Amino acid sequence: MGRVTKRVGRLGARLATDSMSAAATVGARLPGLMTPSPSFADLEERNRMVAEKVDAFTQGAMAAGMAWGAFWVKAAFGGVRGPGDVLAGMLDITDAAMKPASVKVRANARRLNGR
Repeated sequence: MGRVTKRVGRLGARLATDSMSAAATVGARLPGLMTPSPSFADLEERNRMVAEKVDAFTQGAMAAGMAWGAFWVKAAFGGVRGPGDVLAGMLDITDAAMKPASVKVRANARRLNGR
């Protein structure tokens, strides 16, 4: 079960990193979101925020669909031999679905916090 442990560790590390990046992003965006009459820059950031979420969701859904299909092809040709292989496949699908959002949240944290 070494491959499953490695995948779980990788996903856990990604979740921890993404959580910190999301908190930094929210902290940087909150002042602009709380203003009663936002400036053009604040409105532009709001639009960008929504567009990025839609983009990350779409890319994640497509990647998850491709990973799901790859899992079934592997299963059809005898590559899935037990519960460990099934779990590894499900973790790969989860990893593929999360990756676009992870990229966006880390990029936003760097951009908004000047890193």
